[in-house]
Amino acid sequence: MLATKVLRMATRRPAAVFLNSARLDYDEALDFSRLESITDLTMNSVDAVTDPSEIVSLVNSSNAEIVITKEMTVPKEAVEKFTNVKLLCEAGTGYNNIPTTTARSLGIAVSNIPTYSTSSVAHMVITYVMSFSAAMFAQGRRLFEGDQTNFNVFQHPIYEITGKTLGLVGGSGTIGTAVIPSHRFGVVDR
Repeated sequence: MLATKVLRMATRRPAAVFLNSARLDYDEALDFSRLESITDLTMNSVDAVTDPSEIVSLVNSSNAEIVITKEMTVPKEAVEKFTNVKLLCEAGTGYNNIPTTTARSLGIAVSNIPTYSTSSVAHMVITYVMSFSAAMFAQGRRLFEGDQTNFNVFQHPIYEITGKTLGLVGGSGTIGTAVIPSHRFGVVDR
């Protein structure tokens, strides 16, 4: 069924609306030309649209078959009023902002980008692990306050991460799998 919809949509340029493009393109540096080359794209350059009736109006007035959102809640009551939508896309990970059951029951396919920012998040996790183990925040605060006594005698404990066990809450999904190579620092992953 989805393949038929995609094939039908591939023979012409479907209408698409990005409900809150400013959330993704916050610095106006993204190039949407590839998306514009395959769709009749309407950009709504705001961070979020919260009124369900405004969401319905933006979608239905553009006759959109594709709705794109970035971390914006799309209420069930809005999805139920979409007249032409075939695909609802989250321009990031997760679906917690989209009523997937409702959308799918109406024949609307739902997609996301499961690898969005995977490396960035994994790098941030490793950065925090290393910062916390060396009490970087506490030491930085002391320096900011003009206290340099930590250079004479450590005022905060520093923990070696070599041989420690790294517990990943949520398991070894896309991001967890990217964090696991932290064993290069001698961390045991389980």
